[in-house]
Amino acid sequence: MTHGTDKPPEQPTPAQPQPNPILAEPATVQSCQQDYANGADVRQRLGWKDGN
Repeated sequence: MTHGTDKPPEQPTPAQPQPNPILAEPATVQSCQQDYANGADVRQRLGWKDGN
């Protein structure tokens, strides 16, 4: 039974894709070196040895 105040279920709106910062700029030697340097603490915590 439906009532005059019943509303149809709301349809979800499609999600908008978020910009990807990795794809927004070209990879350069400098950006790769910076990215590698930024990950040094993670490699250290994982017990990795740089260069091995």
